Amino acid sequence: MKALFSAATGMAAQQIQIDTIANNLANVSTNGFKKTRVAFEDLVYENIRTGEASADAKRPGQLEIGSGSRVVATQRDFTAGSISQTNAPLDVAIQGRGFFVVQTPDGAERYTRVGSFNVNQDSELVTQQGYPIAPGIQIPLDAEEVIIAEDGTIQVRYSDSTDAVTVGALDVMDFSNPNGLKALGGNLYAATAESGEPIPIEAADGLILKQGFIEGSNVDIAEELVNMIMAQRSFEVTSKAVESADETMQIVNQMKR
Repeated sequence: MKALFSAATGMAAQQIQIDTIANNLANVSTNGFKKTRVAFEDLVYENIRTGEASADAKRPGQLEIGSGSRVVATQRDFTAGSISQTNAPLDVAIQGRGFFVVQTPDGAERYTRVGSFNVNQDSELVTQQGYPIAPGIQIPLDAEEVIIAEDGTIQVRYSDSTDAVTVGALDVMDFSNPNGLKALGGNLYAATAESGEPIPIEAADGLILKQGFIEGSNVDIAEELVNMIMAQRSFEVTSKAVESADETMQIVNQMKR
């Protein structure tokens, strides 16, 4: 019976939905995290022949039986999360679109929304994982104050001078299709053919950075819990379809006795 296999595909799809929602809830406190949504599609249809219609009759529709559903993609929601003030001089939040550029040890460029930076022993501006921030910015360890402007320009001020000295500027990139980015974990993304090439964002393009702020997760707990309940109910109803198909087969088998 097709009902058994169709219902089984629905249960598998809803299981992926529940897994995705669980991951969203697990990252509700992860800075810069972007929630994920599951996209479904129906499977192939079987056309059932019901006899040829007469030349004068036109059928209003087809007799088709579907084969269930499956997960076709996961879509990441890049809407901004809540921005909270930390007053830390090396915390930076992006207001609007864009990603900071991170240089990994293998020389590849990665992208992140998390602007919680530090300075390592070599005076390099780095992420919490220790990856340098492009384009390789040096923050002198003896600097008394670090100033990050809204356009990404970084200046430092020393104790023996009132004049600020520019030491670099943060690179911020955007993509024509951010949903095409590949999530790597650790709040990092990689560019793909689907995302397109990175596009630099400057002040003239509306770039606004906020020093002393950090962007949180955009996960809405209430929304995710409602989605979880709906997915659980869908899984439960689909399992009932499996039971109904099984009972139908039992009845058919008993008719032979």
